[in-house]
Amino acid sequence: MNDIKLLALDLDGTALKSNNSLSTVVKKAIKRASENGITVVAASGRPYGSMPDYILNMNAFKYFITSNGAGIYDNKRNRIKSVQLKEKSVLEILELTKDYDLIWEAFLEGETCTDKRYYDNPQKYGCSAAYVDYVRNSRGYSDDMRGYIYKNRNRLDSIEFVSTDAELRKTIWNMIEKSVPDVYVTSSSTHFVEIMDGQATKANALRFICDMLNVSLENTAAAGNADNDVDMIVEAGLGVAVKNACGNCKNNADLIVSSNDDDGIAELIDIIL
Repeated sequence: MNDIKLLALDLDGTALKSNNSLSTVVKKAIKRASENGITVVAASGRPYGSMPDYILNMNAFKYFITSNGAGIYDNKRNRIKSVQLKEKSVLEILELTKDYDLIWEAFLEGETCTDKRYYDNPQKYGCSAAYVDYVRNSRGYSDDMRGYIYKNRNRLDSIEFVSTDAELRKTIWNMIEKSVPDVYVTSSSTHFVEIMDGQATKANALRFICDMLNVSLENTAAAGNADNDVDMIVEAGLGVAVKNACGNCKNNADLIVSSNDDDGIAELIDIIL
C-alpha cells in the first residue's frame, strides 16, 4: 500500500451511519488518522450550509469538498475554490425541463432552497425518516423553484431534482447529458439527480487540494458509496468502497470495507495506519 498522506471521505452512506450520525468508533478513527499526520477531507454532495455541525467542528477535518466539488472550504470556513454552474447551462436546463413538474432544489453559497412540497413531506419523495429533520433544518423553501433557480441563475453551485420515478430520473438525466454538454450529472442517493458544472467533481476537487498541499495522488485514499464518488475513487491512489456501495463504486474500488453501519471507515483507517 502507498504511503497515504491524504484521506477523502464521503459522508452520507459512507462515514455516516444510515441514521445520519457519526459513530464514536469512526470519529475516534478519523481523529487518529489526523494525529498520525494524514490530512482528512470531508467530500460530500451536500452544500456547505447543510454540512453537520459535528463534522464542521471536528478539528480532524482540514478541508471540506461540498456540492460534489462546486465549493471547497478550509477548516476556518473560508471558501477557497468555486466552480459554479454557467448561466447558459441553467437556462438550457430550465428550457429542457419546462414541461415536467419536478421537485427542484438549488444550492448557493450559504443558502439552500427546496420545493415546498418536499419540505412539507420529504418522505413522500423518498427521504428516509432519519433525514427528515435534516431536510427541514438545512433548507429554506419556495412555491416556485423554477423561478428561484432563474433568479439565481448566475450564482448556483448546483441544482437537483428529487423523484421516486426511476424512468423519469433516467429520462431527464439522459436529456440533460445529451443537450447540455458542459454540465456534470450524477447522483448521491437513489432518488436524486444532481447537476453541477462539468468541472465541479469530487475528483477535480481532490486534485486541487493535492496540488495545493503538494501531495501526490498516489499518496491519497478516497472512500465512497454512490455514483458521485466513483471519479474520486478512481482518481485516488487507493480507491475504497463501503460494502453498502452501489455496484459502480465497488467495481472501480481497489478495496471494499465494511458498510457504513458497521464502521467501515474505521476499518479502512486501521488498514492505512
